[in-house]
Amino acid sequence: MQPRLTTTISILSLSTVTGITTVITGIIPQLKRTFPTVPTTLIEWLVTIANCSALITLLLNPRLTSRWGLRPIVISGLLISAIMGLIPAITTNFTVIMVSRLGLGLGVGLFSPHAISLLTHSFTGDLRARLLGYQTGLSALGNAILLGLAGLLISLSWHAVFWLYGLLVIVAGGVACFVPEPTVPSTTTNHARTEKTQLPRHQWTLLGLTFITYLLIWGVQLKLPSYFSAHHFGNAATINLTLAAMNIGGLLAGLTFGYLYRYLHRFTLTLGYAGAAISVLVLWLASNATVAIGAAVFFNFIYSYTGPYLVFTSNTGLEQSRPTWAADAHRQRSHLDYAHFRWLSLDYRQPSSTKGSLINDQ
Repeated sequence: MQPRLTTTISILSLSTVTGITTVITGIIPQLKRTFPTVPTTLIEWLVTIANCSALITLLLNPRLTSRWGLRPIVISGLLISAIMGLIPAITTNFTVIMVSRLGLGLGVGLFSPHAISLLTHSFTGDLRARLLGYQTGLSALGNAILLGLAGLLISLSWHAVFWLYGLLVIVAGGVACFVPEPTVPSTTTNHARTEKTQLPRHQWTLLGLTFITYLLIWGVQLKLPSYFSAHHFGNAATINLTLAAMNIGGLLAGLTFGYLYRYLHRFTLTLGYAGAAISVLVLWLASNATVAIGAAVFFNFIYSYTGPYLVFTSNTGLEQSRPTWAADAHRQRSHLDYAHFRWLSLDYRQPSSTKGSLINDQ
């Protein structure tokens, strides 16, 4: 029997806040004015350091969930993120803000991967496939809404933007009240035979390319507020709304990826990279805000075709070689799924004959 509607909503609500570390990206110019003696690079690290520290708890997550359970880890991660995220709302000490962002990342690394794993553990069949599709859209949509709200709150002060982290308490409450501890299916293990599979070299190449591609899209979004501020392309609200529109553009790319892939196949990657290069050139040469905003949104739209293609291609052929004996493989895969699905616009609406293995993991 499938979970109740309240459980489904509570699990999907996790997807709307997986990108909450980036909600302060648009207030970088205000932070530069508040802390004029702090280098710009260090201020930009307020956004980046949360993602770096999240890697620590992301790697420790399998051990933590094995010992304490998935549900307590998710709730703890949400509450830690909420507390750490709210601290900058009540202080102007840059060191304290930096430390709190470090703690925020540790909390995010606890709950973010389970936006995927809770779906794979709690649902089965076609419903799980559909919900995984909704998850990708909700992640991009949630990030866009958060950035839009940040654009409204910045009119009060940059401190007000950090109050958005209070939403994590609501999400934690939903998980605590409506989401039971999932039962991970166990499989019989032949202790006499334990085999380990190696990731093919081709997949390692694609993984490296995916990492570089993510760094490029992340770098553009991180530098965009400073670029808009230096060229007087709008105020803080304009920057945040542009970032929100970029996420919507990425979402649209995810929704149309399957249709485009049917016609272009491997040239989908070429289109993504070439289109992104052209849009960055237009953005660099832009003489007014309208052209700059349009180029930024188009960049995120066209470049977001690369992520689904790389993930889909990297998963091709892996299902047949996946060992069926290891119960831990399912949990580890959930964390790998998160790393892929964190792409702003990733969508698994591939042609049905070649659908990726992630949504077929039973």
